[in-house]
Amino acid sequence: MSDLKTVKLESDQSRTLKKAIRELKPIQIWDWLFRSCELNGRVLLSEGVITAEDLEECIDKGKCKKLSIRLPAWCILQCLLRSAKLHVNGLLISDGVELTDFTWPKDKVLEWLFGPLVIMKEQMKGLHLDENEESCLRTLIMANSNERPEDWEGSGFSSGDMVRRAQLRAILRRLQGMVASLSILPTFRRRFNSLVKSLYVDAVEVGGLSMEDVHPRIKGKLAALLEERRNHDKNNEKENCNVELV
Repeated sequence: MSDLKTVKLESDQSRTLKKAIRELKPIQIWDWLFRSCELNGRVLLSEGVITAEDLEECIDKGKCKKLSIRLPAWCILQCLLRSAKLHVNGLLISDGVELTDFTWPKDKVLEWLFGPLVIMKEQMKGLHLDENEESCLRTLIMANSNERPEDWEGSGFSSGDMVRRAQLRAILRRLQGMVASLSILPTFRRRFNSLVKSLYVDAVEVGGLSMEDVHPRIKGKLAALLEERRNHDKNNEKENCNVELV
């Protein structure tokens, strides 16, 4: 009897998960992408892959082309590598959440993305990348244009197989091109600009960037962003206190 209850519970949980995946909306894909950009952006910022100058160019001059393509492409690449390594049919965007052709949102803006991404994932799976190659791909998609074979010189990519390199270079170029198409959308631009400001505030708050190093034209904007962050944190603390009191 206990076994039957366990099976029923697992079946109910499975149906609940499938239902949740079926009901994914376009906004949830955007949320995943920008949450991934936020978390990975902090890591890349701490490692010096993303610099304060990169963020300042976005905030002060509106020059986000490099960062707005390479950071999201880095995050999607990470998704593709993990999905390929775990041999899932679709795309694993988080633990327990796999997107397939049936669960991907039927949205005019996003529906053209899924097929090419799955193809790239399958290509990577077929190449059986080792850890060194995966690490190099992450570096290359952030640092280089990947337009010419020479772009990979000195990258530390272990394989000297030129055909293999050409295949991977084509994947990175295609991925960057897809993100470039996304980056012109108003929703993308608005959310990415907000993300950049958040990363810049993070850099100041963790001590990676001092106020003395901040460009004079940005100091006023930064002060407003810091105040906004403090108010947001205070509101969250009040909400948590109210929940505890209830």
